[in-house]
Amino acid sequence: MIAIHITTIMGLKALMGEKKDQTIVLSEGDTVRDALNQLCNSYGPALNKRLFDDTGALNPGIAVFVNGCVIHALAGLDSSLKNDDTVLIFPPVGGG
Repeated sequence: MIAIHITTIMGLKALMGEKKDQTIVLSEGDTVRDALNQLCNSYGPALNKRLFDDTGALNPGIAVFVNGCVIHALAGLDSSLKNDDTVLIFPPVGGG
């Protein structure tokens, strides 16, 4: 088992019980997708709809970082996680 630290901000925090920081437990070899799916299973369909489109891809504007590196520079949602990794989930931001 591995412990992963999850940080969310702004609108996503509201969908996750107002928890900005939390730790989840995953199995060795689990991926970013596994971590996000566990969060969606815990917090319900509103979070799932916010994070993923109908094909299971991240919605446009959702950015996910592992230890400060955007997952698109790694293996995307299939990026492996290891004990004590930090995952930041960043929602789309607008304004001007």
